[in-house]
Order: sequence, then C-alpha cells, then structure tokens
Amino acid sequence: MGIPKAFLETEVAAAKAQGAPLFADFMASKEPYASLFRDHPWLRPPKLNEPLPSGGDHYWETAAAVDHPDWQGVDLPQPTKDFQQLRHDFGRWGYGLIEDGLSKAQCDAFLNRLLAQASAEAAAGIAHQTPSGQYVPCLINKGDCFRGCIEQDPEHVQAGPLIEAMLNETLGEGWICHSFLANGADPGGYPQGLHIDQAPLLPWVTEAAPALVNTMFIPQDVDADNGGTLVIPGSHQNLIRAGSGGALTDMPRPINLKAPAGTIMLFDGRLWHGTGINRTDQRRFVATMSNVKPWMRQQENWVVSTLPEIIDAASPKLLHRLGMQALTYGATVEGFGLGASGRQGDQWGNIQAFRQAMDRGDYRRVGQLPDPRRVSQEGFTVRDVRSSAKNPL
Repeated sequence: MGIPKAFLETEVAAAKAQGAPLFADFMASKEPYASLFRDHPWLRPPKLNEPLPSGGDHYWETAAAVDHPDWQGVDLPQPTKDFQQLRHDFGRWGYGLIEDGLSKAQCDAFLNRLLAQASAEAAAGIAHQTPSGQYVPCLINKGDCFRGCIEQDPEHVQAGPLIEAMLNETLGEGWICHSFLANGADPGGYPQGLHIDQAPLLPWVTEAAPALVNTMFIPQDVDADNGGTLVIPGSHQNLIRAGSGGALTDMPRPINLKAPAGTIMLFDGRLWHGTGINRTDQRRFVATMSNVKPWMRQQENWVVSTLPEIIDAASPKLLHRLGMQALTYGATVEGFGLGASGRQGDQWGNIQAFRQAMDRGDYRRVGQLPDPRRVSQEGFTVRDVRSSAKNPL
C-alpha cells in the first residue's frame, strides 16, 4: 500500500505555498532590532572587517554616568549592601550593584586565578578570542573559587546569601546556571553590539518578569577607560512597553559601568548592554554567571563539559545548578526523572549516576529489545539508577 498522495513531499510543498503561514508576520518581524536600528542609527554595531570608527555618533562613544550629559544628576544604582535598595534598583533600572560582594581576599583569588587561566589557555593555543577580547568559558573546571560562585558559597563569595535571595525573587526558586564565563575587553578590541541576553526568546518578550538574570563578578576596577560594560539604564522597561514583537522607540543613550573591584552586578536579562572599548594597555576582565528558569536550555552543556572529579564531589546544590536534577519537563534520561520535583537532593531526579557511568565507560542504554522470553534484566544503567532511587509516584 502506497503513501497517501497528501503526504508526498511535492504535495506538501505545494500545499504549503498556498495561503498564509501560521504566525508569519510575528516570526518574521525581526523586532525589536528592526525598529531599534531604524530609529536609532547610532546603535548599529561596527563592521568587524573595517577599522573601528571614532569621533562620531556611535553608542560606544560614551562615558560613565557621572560624566555623561544625559545622565548627570540621575539617581542611578550605586554599590550597596541594602537589600531594599537592590530591589528598587533592579526593578527601576534593570540592574543593581552589590558593594563588596567579594571580599578583598576573595577578589584577589578570583582575579589571580582568572588571569593565570587566561594566559595558560593562550599559551596552549586554545584561547577563545572574540572581537572584543579573550573569553574564558566553563569556569567551573578552572578553579574552586569559580565553583563556589555557582553555589553562592560565602567562603568564595561573601554576598552569596544575598545573591541567592535576589535570584529566588527574580527567577523563582529552582533556577539553574545557564553559563559562567569570563569576558575580556582587550586593548584595541571592538565593542559588542548592544544586546539582551534573553534574545533567544525574541520576538517574544517576558513582560512581567525576566526569564534570565545575570550575576556579573567584577574582580578589577572598571570604568569608561578600560571598557566598563555598556548599559542603557532602564532599557528593559522600553522592551516591556514594546511587548512581544513590538517596536522599540525612544531608547536612551548608554553609559559605561563604573564600579570598584569586588562589586557584583545583578542585571535583568532584558537590559540592553555590551562590552565597551578598552582604551588602556591592559586587558580588563569581568565574569558573568547567567541564570535561567529550570526548563530553559543552558548555554553551557554542563552535563558534558564538567570534569569527572567535580561531578563526583558535587553537592546536591551544585548538581542542581548544573542542570543535573531532572524533573518532568527537563533533563530526563531514558525516562528517569519523570515525576521528579526538580528540587535539589531529589534522588528520583538526580542524573549524576548516568554521567558517572559514562565516565567509567560502562553506561548501558536501553535499545531495541529482543523477544521478551530472551531479555535479561541485568546491566541496564537506568534499571540500576531506578532501583537505588525512591520513586515518588
């Protein structure tokens, strides 16, 4: 019996060509970037195959707020330890600055480890070079201080409990780590195009709250000279007002972030930002830990990239942050995790054992099975994991 004519590729293609595709206008809107560049030509990013223009009307020709004519005298976020002030700053401006989020000793350890790692990766020929500067990805493998930051361990980041409280409020409890990498601004590098980190969701906009929140560790002083991060304060509100697929209008001018070493910046995934120009002769590093809703796909595939020894020693909190705590709608392995709560420590969703079996080289998956009379119940990894976990159903 042949395939029905309506299912043939030629027939499907002909049918598809008739009428209007579903959601075509919305999906093809290219918003908010289309209106952003149309109405704000100064926001267009530089052409990377040409010398960087200077002295013109470009978003990277800016200054810190204190020196910016549009922002002088505006009560923008300043480093603070006050939780209520952070709430206000984050909601109003899309970012907040935590004063002394890293102690002096923590900051020094963070920066020294980062600089040494960056130099070693360059010497090994594996440096991740971008037009703005060198990146150091997958920081979890590259120092205990970075692992501690993912866990918000006060031993490595003294503001950890405050950060966790803010992330629980902005993302909801159960958030996971999207990625953790260091962003370098090298002398002579190009500025990043201004962007939002929730861009993969566009043209959808989460209007009531962000789906991604960044924790940016600032281990050295940043300012307009060394490429302090470009931000447009309050620009997340412009995006919210535009709504899903809407046009962006009246975008304010950006500023360079100015903050002392040890500051930690929390910012909304809908805030327009980017790496600035480093006009000094020294590389400038910040490190960004992005955090997302637990159902979202992570930028860093921690399940594959994390070192075995870190997986073996990981706390329930770290396993959860790495996305290794399955739940019904995410990270299940051969069905294991269906019905799990997704909370850290839930053994019915803990997929650590699968990764460990892969590291040992003895992970046996369930494939196409033979006659039931000849099936052995021995050896399947999913069976072993299930038998050692408590089924909540």
